[in-house]
Amino acid sequence: MEPVVLYGTSWCAQTQLLRRHPERLGVPYRYVDLELHPEVHPALRFLAGGRLSHPVVYVGSEVLVEPTLPELERALWRRGYLWRPW
Repeated sequence: MEPVVLYGTSWCAQTQLLRRHPERLGVPYRYVDLELHPEVHPALRFLAGGRLSHPVVYVGSEVLVEPTLPELERALWRRGYLWRPW
């Protein structure tokens, strides 16, 4: 399967909400704390149209900038992590 990577911060409520969701669904993912890894900031700024937005989630080749839970679920479903998008 393609990797799932979540970029965010420890103090962001939306990041923490998105971090818990794949765990509940049993989907493996890697978390990258933006405060500990500033080297990823330029790439994330490019993907978000010039500003450093978070959370950002990579689901394989798909990039989600500040996704909602349903948007994340649909992306996971499209990549085969879930058998249905809800």
